[in-house]
Amino acid sequence: MRRFFLSLIAAVALSGGLAAATSATPPAKVDGVPQFGNVFVIIGENYNYSQVTANNSPYLFNKIKPQAAWLTNYWAATHYSESNYVAMTSGQFTPCEQADGSIASCHQDVPNLFNQLDTQYGAGAWTSWMESMPSPCYLDSFGSDAGLNKYRAKHNPAEVYDDVAGSWNAGVLTPSTECLTQDIPTGGTGPNDTSAFDDALAAGNVSRFNFIVPNECEDAHDNCKPVGNPELQYDAFLQREVPQILRSPAFGSNGVLIVTFDEADTNSPNRALKFDNGGEVAFALVSPLANPGDYGNLWTHYSLLRTLQDGLGTSGQSYLGRAATASSINTIWK
Repeated sequence: MRRFFLSLIAAVALSGGLAAATSATPPAKVDGVPQFGNVFVIIGENYNYSQVTANNSPYLFNKIKPQAAWLTNYWAATHYSESNYVAMTSGQFTPCEQADGSIASCHQDVPNLFNQLDTQYGAGAWTSWMESMPSPCYLDSFGSDAGLNKYRAKHNPAEVYDDVAGSWNAGVLTPSTECLTQDIPTGGTGPNDTSAFDDALAAGNVSRFNFIVPNECEDAHDNCKPVGNPELQYDAFLQREVPQILRSPAFGSNGVLIVTFDEADTNSPNRALKFDNGGEVAFALVSPLANPGDYGNLWTHYSLLRTLQDGLGTSGQSYLGRAATASSINTIWK
């Protein structure tokens, strides 16, 4: 039966569609959320909910949305980027992160999802996959729009947390083994290189939690040639990577794929503003555990964090920051 299910996923994903199947026995739920298998979260940049259209995002809108639990009232935490990445993985952020400060300036000793997963499952429970990062646990900026390889550490929240990244002394990090082995590039530094991530997917050799961040030429942040359209560039990344995730033997009958954005842009209705208003963004969740359809409940990045804690089994260690008072995304499940 499992072989048949995985074959079905492969066939549908290869044809450009998305997999949807029903588990015979629904797993036990925590806070209304079932227990997840492997989780894949892909983050885009600065893209308002109303911008997700068949013209701007044809793959997201026409292929992912019909097969997803699609949230129509989902909001980012704040403006700018770094604070949103930190909010969705620790339930809080600081003024330093609000200002997109350097990792050396903004690092914190606070509870976070990455360390909770380490405690729950041991080494290797999570991987941050960073496109165009030149080496594991790299703290500085790298690459350019012209090179189609612009990596920015402000989009890499695992490095913010001291119990993940390593020890600091006079502004210099001695990276931990964890950071060097789990905060890693998706491939090389050439354009659109996700070869390491793709190989891991094909082999089914991924972590329980996979945090996937395209470079700034593929996350809708920058207008990079040859495509010349930030929204279509992110959509092309999804079209390339989502089928590989869904046909991976690591996805299985209880895998969860989430596609969302760090924040909305700053020039549209429901836009991102500083401090506690990151604007309305698109959110799609594809899983055999979820019912496809539109859901209008008010949810936020803190709701995402709470839901990840529930589904990955770490909420028993305590909810993180504002996830403690947020609502879980708990009406979408079978």
